[in-house]
Amino acid sequence: MASVDNEVLVSVDNHVCLITINRPERRNARTPEVNYRMMEAVLEADSDPSIFLIAVTGAGTTFSAGADLKAARDLNDTTGKRYRGPLYRPDRTIQEVILDAQKPVMAIVNGPAVAGGFELALACDLRVASETAFFQVPEAKRGRGAHFASVVLPQMIPTAIALEWLFTGRRVSVAEAERWGLVNRVAAPEKLMEVALQLANDVISSAPLSLQKMKVTARKTAGTPLHAGLRMDVGPNPYSSEDQIEGARAFLDKRAPVWTGR
Repeated sequence: MASVDNEVLVSVDNHVCLITINRPERRNARTPEVNYRMMEAVLEADSDPSIFLIAVTGAGTTFSAGADLKAARDLNDTTGKRYRGPLYRPDRTIQEVILDAQKPVMAIVNGPAVAGGFELALACDLRVASETAFFQVPEAKRGRGAHFASVVLPQMIPTAIALEWLFTGRRVSVAEAERWGLVNRVAAPEKLMEVALQLANDVISSAPLSLQKMKVTARKTAGTPLHAGLRMDVGPNPYSSEDQIEGARAFLDKRAPVWTGR
């Protein structure tokens, strides 16, 4: 596999792991190698007890244009192999890895999120978007399937609206996405990272095991009958943790808790 270390940047600061797609010259379009490196970064962060939240963004002025269609075309031309959809591969997609991560994942949408870039943002638990961003699922205009978006988007916004976006492939402004509850915060481009980190810091001030329990419960119980969901025990158990004791003590002492993740 070709080295993509310079195309996927990973940094950690104050319990937040930031993963940056660093292909601005290709509008952060993702090759299979880039997706694999991103998956490795997410899995590594998810297993690191010092990291409480994972964030994903793009370098430059684009979040991600999705799959690198030029690279896919070149592969077809040089090998004669047809492009295979997500259900015809032996491994998970980056979207599935993000969905399955126990820790909260935030998309910092610094610009257009198109096709698989939109799906990448949809896979995240939180979305903070620049005023200059837009969302688009143009797969129907390109003869592709948008499998992930076709499953997930109708679960996140009203079905008729989701299907309109899928069927027409039109651009969706940040204002429209915010109106349908798809983004948590909107910021001016120069304030985007500041606003995103404010939300991230608010999240990581909560107990890490509680965050993981809530995320996994929300994801695993989605679509289940109410009482089945209420009886489903998934994720770590914060109720018997040291942090549960620390949280109660800190509340009574009127101080900020010091979480250990245990």
